[in-house]
Amino acid sequence: MLVYANHLRFQGSDSERAIFKAIGGWLKEQIGFGLHPNQIGEDGEYDGNRQGARSWLKIRSTREDEPNLYAWLLTSADEAVRGRRWVTEIGLRVSGDETELTCVLSTEDQSTLVDNPVVPSRPRLIRYVVNNIREATDARLAKTVPGATLKTVGPDLDSYRALLADIDRSDRHYPVLLVSPMADGSYLVDSARLQEDLVGLAQVVQIASRFNSYEMAEILGTHWSAWNGAANLIHIPTPSGYIRPHIFLSDTIEEWGDTPHSRVTALMAWVTNNTNIPRRRERIRMDGVAQLALRRRLHAARARANSLDETSLRLELDSVWSMAEQQSEQLSEMEAAQKELELQLEAAELERLRMEEEREDARKATRAKEFELQELRSQQSESGFGRATAFDAERLLSLACRSDQPSPLECLEIIGDLFGDRCVVLDSARDSAEESNRFAHGRQLLDLLRTLVTVYRDKLIAGGDSEARKVFGRDDYAAKESKTVMSNKAMKRQRTFDYQGEPVEMFRHLKIGVDDDIRRTIRVHFHWDSSRSLIVIGYCGRHLPVSGY
Repeated sequence: MLVYANHLRFQGSDSERAIFKAIGGWLKEQIGFGLHPNQIGEDGEYDGNRQGARSWLKIRSTREDEPNLYAWLLTSADEAVRGRRWVTEIGLRVSGDETELTCVLSTEDQSTLVDNPVVPSRPRLIRYVVNNIREATDARLAKTVPGATLKTVGPDLDSYRALLADIDRSDRHYPVLLVSPMADGSYLVDSARLQEDLVGLAQVVQIASRFNSYEMAEILGTHWSAWNGAANLIHIPTPSGYIRPHIFLSDTIEEWGDTPHSRVTALMAWVTNNTNIPRRRERIRMDGVAQLALRRRLHAARARANSLDETSLRLELDSVWSMAEQQSEQLSEMEAAQKELELQLEAAELERLRMEEEREDARKATRAKEFELQELRSQQSESGFGRATAFDAERLLSLACRSDQPSPLECLEIIGDLFGDRCVVLDSARDSAEESNRFAHGRQLLDLLRTLVTVYRDKLIAGGDSEARKVFGRDDYAAKESKTVMSNKAMKRQRTFDYQGEPVEMFRHLKIGVDDDIRRTIRVHFHWDSSRSLIVIGYCGRHLPVSGY
């Protein structure tokens, strides 16, 4: 199980020395004895024992040419949990004054009887490294490393604008974690300690105790804000540009425990769940270091072949051959590990399919309840009951008073609440709307949806689509897709949505924008259920693929 992965970059002539000192001290703790400074950077294998817990250390390096690369692989038995082993992969790349350190921590459970949960935490090595860098004369974290210092917003409006610019960056490779104060100005989470543990992983932003929540919401929007002790984890943007916020309310944070450690640990688990995979892909691999060392040795032997006598050349080739054999053994071990991983992935895939089937069953049950509720609303409407409840009116008034734009999901929910007797909003529409939470023209979208389920629907009933479509502008509505799209099976499938347990093609759509920027462009695909006189909204999100788009 992958527990922790990080990739840190450093600058300064003292960085390499500071990191080697930290690694040496940490290895001494782990294997039970110290290594000579020269041994730490040389190929070797060592068996360790710390208080009865065995460990195994492998070291590989190549320093024949820049960059210098080092890799340490430490496997150690858990002192408290029998049947569990910890695997720590450390990689170091040094090129002049530029230094990179990668650290990946994972567990291997050797028995099904192991049921102790793994608690995420920052490895002690990372703390040693960061402290040594801060104490060194000429060493520092690179500017690209997130979380080097705790940031604060709230004293002025520009701080919110700077934060919004950081959140919206398409190349942002780290989450942003907002921590808000309680009404009395206190905090449920120790932001400084949290940032220390998340250095290199996430940027913690503490909202000032005397901040104006209305000013924050006006600039950031409610989805990027937090208040009343809540924390908001703003995830790394997906390749499509979707950014997911995850709000932890004060009640949830308090349930994590009364100690600062328990709350920091819980938030760290959510952060590493977002960062572990991309950070692990960036790691410096031991087999990569060994392969580079072999290539460099072969190149050097080839260059010196003419200047060496037969004996020296044979010794040189024997050394290279020995290294190649070691790599072959490592490759065999890696292949065995790869097969084991494939079996684990296959089991995980089967479990995922089982859970997906359960979710689908739950969705069908939810849809059945929604249709029952829809019928009840229709009956109430026919009986003369008013459409809007007090809750609807309050929500609409709140939206009207807000200065920021409503999100696509909020638009759908308001339309569904106010006009439930005229339309159905499918789960697929809500899901796509949630992924388009960065869309910036919510009021325009809300107006189009309102027109769709009121004036357009009424004219559709009275005179068909040829008359109804006139209520929209030329650039707001399309009655169908192009022939290319409608004849393409994959593109048709992307415009087909489940309604009452049946797949329904939805080519009619509303349009805002024409480019691929999810902040300015959105599409709403819908179906007309003539038997029930309902507008069925199946999709509300980014522009679906078309030929050449």
